[in-house]
Amino acid sequence: MTKKTTALAGSGQGAKSDPIVPATDRQQLLQLPLIRPHLIPVGREKRPLGSGWQRPEQQHCDGILMAAPAIGLRLGYPVLAVDFDPKPADLGQAERTFQQLTGYSSAQLPLSWTVTSGKPGRRQVLLTVDPAATPWLKPWSQGGLELRWRGQQSVIDGHHPETGRYQWLPGRAPWECSIAAAPLWLLEAIKPVAPQPAPYKPSPLPSCLDRWSPADWCRYYLQFWPASGLDARSEWWPTVVVMRRAGLTFEEAFAWTAASNKFDGGREFRRQWAKADRCSAPYSLEWLGARTRSARQRQGVQRG
Repeated sequence: MTKKTTALAGSGQGAKSDPIVPATDRQQLLQLPLIRPHLIPVGREKRPLGSGWQRPEQQHCDGILMAAPAIGLRLGYPVLAVDFDPKPADLGQAERTFQQLTGYSSAQLPLSWTVTSGKPGRRQVLLTVDPAATPWLKPWSQGGLELRWRGQQSVIDGHHPETGRYQWLPGRAPWECSIAAAPLWLLEAIKPVAPQPAPYKPSPLPSCLDRWSPADWCRYYLQFWPASGLDARSEWWPTVVVMRRAGLTFEEAFAWTAASNKFDGGREFRRQWAKADRCSAPYSLEWLGARTRSARQRQGVQRG
């Protein structure tokens, strides 16, 4: 008498008991807490499906992610992708750029998650970065090398329009090794590439106080009123309004705020600057002068 077997659905084979089916790569990705909130559905042309995918609060359910042709990772929260993407005619291009930029070989990057499309010379090394310690970090691209960060995504699983599918390099899948932190030498090499705002230096003031304009008085007060440490709602924002009303230029105001933790790049501050022009609150030079009086007295400044 033979033992009854149970057919596996769609297999055409029999089995003596229910099999233990190993999780697919995508199912394993959905179980990674570090990146799970930032996985996004991607179509067959490497473009995210739907709008608003850049927002970190937008998350997708397992069903949508499992059904999508590919899966992308929203970068910058806190993953940095180092993308080696050389031209087909010059496969050493990206490596040369990396060495020129950092002074190191890419082989000296720590063991970390690495995905490839399967095309020659192509791979992305994923590393973690502390966003609070690197507010200057921006996306960067040159000579077949790309540093991908906030506002960008990288496809890490599923369909590729030319090679068929993305795959993890041997021993470098998330279930085979840990994701490594970006080495200090890489971050130090990137930092000079990112443009930095000039430190705030007020314009020279007229020697005769009777001839000072509102902008002159505003520049004077700002010397004793650094942006760093100000409360965003009750101090920093009113100061931005006063600068706008006093006639300071955008460049002067941007240089003043760039030293603070309210600095989020020129584009964001330009939006705040335009918003200040429409503010109806009665913030004035007198308000700024009163706020800075104690600071000026502590520094031995009596006039103003």
